[in-house]
Amino acid sequence: MTTEWRDEEMKKLGVLLALLVLFGTLATGTVGAVYIPSSGDFGVYIFGSSSNVTISDGRLVLDATGSEYVRAWLNVTEFQAIEFDYQAYANNVLSGVSFMSGSSGVGLTFIEYDTGSIEVRKISGANYPQYDGSSDTIGGSIDAGTSFRNKYVHFRIEFQQRGTEWDLLVYKDGFLLYNLTNVQQHIDPLSIEKVVFGVPAVGIGNNLGWQGKVEFNNIQIYEVEYHIQLSLKDALSNQPLTGVTVKENGNVIGTLDDGGSLDLTKGTHTLTFEKSGYWSVTKTIDVQGDMTVSVEMYPDSAAFKFENFPSDISIPENTIYTLTFTLSPISTDAAYNTYLSLSGLSNVLEVQKDGQAVSPESGKYYLGDISGPTQISIKFKAGAVGQHGFTLSFESHDAIMSKTYTTTKSVTYTVEPLPFSVQMPSEWQVGQNELRISESSGQSYLITAVLKDSQGNEVWSDSHAFSPYEAYSFSVNVPSEGQYTLELQWNGQVATYDVTVNPAITLTTKQLTVEKGGEGTIVLHFKNPSSDVQYYTIKVSGGFLPSEINQSISVGPLTEKDVSIAFAVPEDLTYDAYELQVQVLQGNATVFQDKVAVSIGDSGGFTLFGGSSGNTWLWLGVGGLGLLALVGLARRR
Repeated sequence: MTTEWRDEEMKKLGVLLALLVLFGTLATGTVGAVYIPSSGDFGVYIFGSSSNVTISDGRLVLDATGSEYVRAWLNVTEFQAIEFDYQAYANNVLSGVSFMSGSSGVGLTFIEYDTGSIEVRKISGANYPQYDGSSDTIGGSIDAGTSFRNKYVHFRIEFQQRGTEWDLLVYKDGFLLYNLTNVQQHIDPLSIEKVVFGVPAVGIGNNLGWQGKVEFNNIQIYEVEYHIQLSLKDALSNQPLTGVTVKENGNVIGTLDDGGSLDLTKGTHTLTFEKSGYWSVTKTIDVQGDMTVSVEMYPDSAAFKFENFPSDISIPENTIYTLTFTLSPISTDAAYNTYLSLSGLSNVLEVQKDGQAVSPESGKYYLGDISGPTQISIKFKAGAVGQHGFTLSFESHDAIMSKTYTTTKSVTYTVEPLPFSVQMPSEWQVGQNELRISESSGQSYLITAVLKDSQGNEVWSDSHAFSPYEAYSFSVNVPSEGQYTLELQWNGQVATYDVTVNPAITLTTKQLTVEKGGEGTIVLHFKNPSSDVQYYTIKVSGGFLPSEINQSISVGPLTEKDVSIAFAVPEDLTYDAYELQVQVLQGNATVFQDKVAVSIGDSGGFTLFGGSSGNTWLWLGVGGLGLLALVGLARRR
């Protein structure tokens, strides 16, 4: 072994180490994961009688002796750069590396000539991988310097993104030889499917028949990596998490905080997220570009996870909203004897489990054992405009009731103003009531107003097509006093209002006591919340009355008053109690009727201080004793 050979080899080793450091640095932050192809990744095409092809991990030898050409191709997905050590034996070897988009043989080729220069060409043709098309020189001839035949030369060919464009850069031994800008004019770098290694490049430069041997060593493919930003939150409190370990195929690929990121190659990745005090989460993502991935982790004290839970709840005021989500056990061993509690939520109308209503028990809803995904629905009426919130709490146990798990989630929602304003009557009354609606959103839509009684039966309805900012008054006809629900329906939504219709007429005197031969008085109270004078006829009949009493009255607008109806009591009455019928008519329609119980008192006997006849004798006895006491005192004097 000569000193010259040793020195030459040491120089080669030093250059190789320097290149590894240099290109390792270049690769960081510019391209993605490193992929070293193995023998099973290559396909080989040979044209001619004989050839010698050697393929091993990261090494490819093509010997075209006795053949017109030999090519080996490597199937790739989105790839951004390639590095290799290159050596050609014999000065007349024509070889190159091509990047092909599809199987039609369209792409870019880098050709090394025996003169020690490199040319960049665009090729097109068919019947890939056999080239039989045409080529155009698009990069000119690059002077590679002194001959690099029979020695290793390190090449790096990289597609580099510049804004919305891509450039193609060719490095030799760490120095930039060539930069083709806006490479999209020739090929889309993200559509490259094959990297082709060939010797010789038959048909280019009329060099058919050139033969030789070429080695490609230390082949490294740099796949494109995309930026994956991670949102890491506590699933119940929505608080950001720190120190979350991320694994793929059991290997740790990062430890991240909320907002941290990973770089992943295109395709499907199954990631596992782990943190002390939390259940682990496995998530499969399909990477096709830069993306954001949200991961929710549940404390290990919780038994359930929430799926299909709405992230942003916005409800128009006075509407009924149904919160629906899927409750799935994280561990079925912790999901026995489950109860749901709701805190801070008023106007709960109904709770359902898988479509079946659940009745409350002491303020809780019993859901039983939950062995799989279960749909939970909570129906409630929205409150006033603004931000609101409540808490869901699921309490469950293990099979032997020795451990309790609590899954608590805070829910926030926003109540938005209606797209129209509603002006209700100050007081609803039997008969016609004015309901005024003004459109305020600048849109056109149909509003249907429906009045339902306490049994849910429709008693009145009407509709109007509103133009932007139009105001319209409905005339709502209320058939009688009682409790009603007013619904305003528009664009598939319903706002509801509770309506109470108090009686316009009330009987103040429900019962009274009168004496034979005396008089009695019945008092009725009338209210008129309308802007018109109301006219009524009062009729009293029955009992001891010899004939019906009729009295006509009027009530002024927006006023109320008491009306007294007097009647005479006959002397010769048979019974000590009677019932009188009171009826109020408005026109020919009866708008009010009730009855009065009349008790008949005895007008005979002496009564001190009022009261009944039985008390009269008591007071007489007390008075007599008092008189005797006065006489005794007089005698003592």
